[in-house]
Amino acid sequence: MNAIQYKFPQDSWQTILLLAFFLYVDQASVGTLGSRIRNAVGGARTLDILRKLTVSVHIAEALAMLVVNIKRGSSPLVGLKWVVTTFVVGFPSWISFGALTAAVNNGIW
Repeated sequence: MNAIQYKFPQDSWQTILLLAFFLYVDQASVGTLGSRIRNAVGGARTLDILRKLTVSVHIAEALAMLVVNIKRGSSPLVGLKWVVTTFVVGFPSWISFGALTAAVNNGIW
């Protein structure tokens, strides 16, 4: 039996709310609250930079999670779940993963 298990991170709701807010502001029509917020933070160019940076960081985190799962011998399905969750949610998945695997690895994260 494989020691690495999957559990959706409990703290991911903050990230999901932040993502939903970002999408609302990014796609808001002219004259709406989202449009005013977008203009207040620097406009579409600033959001483009923020989007590219965020996606790049999440890709790097997901690739790192893939490497960790391969090195620890997780099953392909469990590894895929962790990689996808890490890409979407980001850092909260690392916290959850560390808590679950520390018990398996004698306290070593």
